[in-house]
Amino acid sequence: MDKSFNYIISPDISEFRRFSPKLKIGVLASGKGTNFQELINLSEKGDLDVDIKVLVTDKDDAGCIKRAESAKIPHKIIRVKDFSQNELFELEIVNTLINNNVELIVMAGWMKIVSPFFINKFKNKIINIHPSLLPAYKGGFAIKDSLLNGSKITGCSVHFVDEEVDSGSLIMQAALAIRDDDDIESLSKRIHILEHKILPHSVSYAGFLIRSNIMENY
Repeated sequence: MDKSFNYIISPDISEFRRFSPKLKIGVLASGKGTNFQELINLSEKGDLDVDIKVLVTDKDDAGCIKRAESAKIPHKIIRVKDFSQNELFELEIVNTLINNNVELIVMAGWMKIVSPFFINKFKNKIINIHPSLLPAYKGGFAIKDSLLNGSKITGCSVHFVDEEVDSGSLIMQAALAIRDDDDIESLSKRIHILEHKILPHSVSYAGFLIRSNIMENY
């Protein structure tokens, strides 16, 4: 790793929670699936006590599909264009997750905004990773926006999902300095490295809250 790549993570969590039986998670992803792969790797090594029950993607050519196939994880492609209404599209995803007995839903590069219906079906059981230090730069162009606005520091955040976009309770954040010569590609690459560090720990911590019923009255 580039020695000049300095960052800070908060909270500074170094160990994963242990779950018996393993925490059952479902992953929603629309892209390459590198964060998904990190969860697979840690699960296979026995570091992260999760059972990835299903991958749901909305793209036929999403890279996450091959990752699921390689790891023998069930996957389902659910395309919004195949449904007459967005509500039916979401209902299909909801039923898929319920049928797989998922305890925690992990949005790892999921590019669809979910409705209150979806959120209420899994209240306090959905987490999302976002490439900014929330509440700064919400929405789908966070990295570009941070560069255009001349920010000096950015990073990534994992948060619980609520009805307002990118506004749920924060679980973990990682921050880094924006270099003078950064562009979208270079900054994205370093942010992705940090995403791989904080998402697994956030999954573990969110699972602990759910298993402990701490989130019931959240």
